[in-house]
Amino acid sequence: MRMIALGDNVIDYYRNTKECFPGGNAVNVAVHAAKQGAVSEYMGNLGTDRFAGVITEALRTFGVDYSHCPVLSGKTTKVCRYDVTDGERTFVSVETGEDWAGPIRLEEADLKHLAEADLIVCSCNAKIPEQVRAVQELPPVFAYDFGEKEKYRTEEYYDLVCRRIDLAMFSCEPMEKKEFEEFCRPLHKRGVVHILATAGAEGQLLSAGGRIIKKGVQKVVPSDTMGAGDSFLAAFLNSLMNAGWRKNDLMPEAALAAALQAGQEASARNCMQQGGFGVRSEVSPVS
Repeated sequence: MRMIALGDNVIDYYRNTKECFPGGNAVNVAVHAAKQGAVSEYMGNLGTDRFAGVITEALRTFGVDYSHCPVLSGKTTKVCRYDVTDGERTFVSVETGEDWAGPIRLEEADLKHLAEADLIVCSCNAKIPEQVRAVQELPPVFAYDFGEKEKYRTEEYYDLVCRRIDLAMFSCEPMEKKEFEEFCRPLHKRGVVHILATAGAEGQLLSAGGRIIKKGVQKVVPSDTMGAGDSFLAAFLNSLMNAGWRKNDLMPEAALAAALQAGQEASARNCMQQGGFGVRSEVSPVS
């Protein structure tokens, strides 16, 4: 399976422990997919500051291709600051600066390259909603992570990004089945095939064309929840692709149940290490 993760890269800085980790949704998913045996690529703008070097070193370590990333001279990497206590993180601030490398702008050659993948994964954090439809029209299976913020759950945003989404993922508070059905209705109406809602220790809800599957979890005491959702998503998608998933396919319940189990196992393992995928950087911003 060849996967391209399209979007953001950041440095996650834990203010209270002075620890620094490479991350970002797309980078995390690309690394976790590679760890699970996929041919994995990251595609997004890179700066030329010391933090960009942290990102690319991590990608090289796990064999993730980044040869199609635009490298923008003089531009910098976004830094997200958190406080982390007992494995749970609290967002503090984000710093982009005036010279942030910013979101990628896709050219025709980029779209041709993306079309060669089996799977494309993107997210709201890529900040390219106006470009998503061009990517969705390509032959690969397309997955989109809507994250946890309400601003990405409006009718206007759905109209902008929902066209041919094979999997839409959301980080949510726990919901009852009826509430989840209502949550999914505007997405299925726009053609989204599968909708996955993760609720941390409360498990997951999955709607496959309106058929609801619920899966609880065996709770663990986390060392760090950073990247838990990204590791889950990578394993979930890898499992479905290995089961023969193709664009616009509605997958059978057995394959979906196996994918949920694979996601849970990957997420639990990742919660036992620090950062998005267990790599700590010696390079750190000034506290």
